[in-house]
Amino acid sequence: MPVPSYGAAPLSKTFFLVRVLQVISMICIVGMTANFISLIVSSGIEPPKEFVGTLSVTCIATLYCLVSIAFYWSEANMGLFVMSGVDSLLLIAFIVVAVTVGKPLSFLNCAFIGNASKSVDEASAYAFAESVAQNLNVVGSKLGLGSWAGATKTNCYETKAIWGFSIALCILFTTSSILLPTLFYKNKKANPAPKSIDV
Repeated sequence: MPVPSYGAAPLSKTFFLVRVLQVISMICIVGMTANFISLIVSSGIEPPKEFVGTLSVTCIATLYCLVSIAFYWSEANMGLFVMSGVDSLLLIAFIVVAVTVGKPLSFLNCAFIGNASKSVDEASAYAFAESVAQNLNVVGSKLGLGSWAGATKTNCYETKAIWGFSIALCILFTTSSILLPTLFYKNKKANPAPKSIDV
């Protein structure tokens, strides 16, 4: 089944590619964030609010993107404007996610974790263990995102990947929110309304 052209086949195919990339990026974020939250909860600590917010926004956005593909495929002309508005709102949501997750991570150097001097590594490990011990099984206790991300190289790279996918989604939602109204106008120009005949 071919991609609907909407009067501009290259733009239509570009939008479809952007939508597929959005879904792939969001599935990656959901998987990594859910894994991270599962590890944190299993240690008896409340997960960082940044991860809970990221998971919530991404799940809603993924559901919307999957449903919007069907509307796009069925050539919902006026629906393109509605999708453009929702894409703009999701762009704002992912900007907030990228800034919130990125703030504690921006100065974190993943390559440096585990490669510092032995005394620095020991002091860092002790501070993390002490922080976990103080927050263990305490209702409402929270350990910051920076603490979890800086604990191991794996955590650090995984958290930076979530941040990177959030930034990529900002770019992708900007692109889709621009392409949708353009497709509407191209389709209107390619298929003008029939002229009424006066008797």
